[in-house]
Amino acid sequence: MHEDEEKLAWRLLETLYELGRGDIPATPERLCTWLDVPDTRVQALLERLDAQGLVDRDRCRLSMKGLVLAVSMHGAQKLARQSTAA
Repeated sequence: MHEDEEKLAWRLLETLYELGRGDIPATPERLCTWLDVPDTRVQALLERLDAQGLVDRDRCRLSMKGLVLAVSMHGAQKLARQSTAA
């Protein structure tokens, strides 16, 4: 994956996590809107992340492995914000 594709993949995982936390159903259309990218990119990313075991593409959800990664990523970002604020 190229660097911007990798960043977009991280954003997609984070978005799926945030949607789940907000009890908002994730759909490819909603992901396109939230990520501001075309449907073809979202579909390709979902397929790639599904092949890596991080999402369930058909249900548009994080897998358990993807959830663990998203939670740890969310925690790391929270810690980084706290340490820069201090």
